[in-house]
Amino acid sequence: MDRNYLNRYFTKKSILNIIFSEGFISNLFFEELEYNYNLLSQDYRNEFFYKNILFNKYIIGRYSLKTSTALSEIVIENSKADFIVLNHSTGVVFEIKTDLDNFDRLMYQLDDYYKVFSLVNVVTSEKNYYPVYKLLKEMNPNVGIIVLTTNQRLSVRKAAISDNRSLCHESLFKLLRKSEYEKIIKTRFKMVPDVKPVHLFKSSLELFKQIPILEAQELVFTELNKREKSGKIGVIKEFPESIRWLIYSGRYDDKTLLSIYEKLNQ
Repeated sequence: MDRNYLNRYFTKKSILNIIFSEGFISNLFFEELEYNYNLLSQDYRNEFFYKNILFNKYIIGRYSLKTSTALSEIVIENSKADFIVLNHSTGVVFEIKTDLDNFDRLMYQLDDYYKVFSLVNVVTSEKNYYPVYKLLKEMNPNVGIIVLTTNQRLSVRKAAISDNRSLCHESLFKLLRKSEYEKIIKTRFKMVPDVKPVHLFKSSLELFKQIPILEAQELVFTELNKREKSGKIGVIKEFPESIRWLIYSGRYDDKTLLSIYEKLNQ
C-alpha cells in the first residue's frame, strides 16, 4: 500500500481533477473510490479519515446540514482545532490523535481550546485509548474521549463535561471576521464604534468584553454557524460517504456543487 498515494488521492484537488477529467466514467470512479477508502479504513486511518467519519456522524447523522456547521483547522491562540461542530448556538471541538500522532502538545492544545469551548473531546484509536485516558485523568478529567473503532463507529468512552472556567472574551472575538463582530456589536449595543478603521478591532473588543462570557460564546458560535452555507448544501447527503467531507469542506458555490453532483450521476 502506498500511503503517499492515498494522501494525495483523498484531497479536494485530486477528487475534482478526476471527476472533471476527460473521459470520466462514474462507475469506474466509484469502484476506485471504494477500494482506496477501504485501504484507508484497514491500514492507514489518517486525519482525513477521522474527519470524514466525524462529519458523517455528527453533521449528517445527528444534526442537520441546515442548522449545523463543521469547521476544520481553525486557529485558536497557538493551536489549530482539528474539527469543530456548531449546532445552532452551541459548539464542541474535537482534537484528533491518530496512530500516526504523538501527544507532545496535547496539554497545550486543550488549554487553548478551553478558552473558546466548554466541551472538548479527544478522538483517537483503540490502541491509543489507555495512554490518552491516563494522560487526561491527570491533566483535565473534563475532556471527553471518543474512540474510532475497527468497524468505523465512534464510541464515546468518556463523555465531555462542560467546563467554562477558562473561557476568554479575546480568544472568542479573534475567531470572528470583521463583518461578524460588527454585526454582534451593532445588535448588542445598537451602534458600531465611531473610530478610525485601524482602531475598530480594539474598540469593538472592549465592548465585546462587556457581554457576559456565556452569552458572548453563544453569539460567536451563532455567527460561525452561518458561514458559507450553500443554498444547495443538502445535496451533500447524496454523495458517497467516503468523500462527503472533501466536498463539504470545499465550500463550493451552488453551481459548482451541482456540477460535481451531475458528473457523478451522469
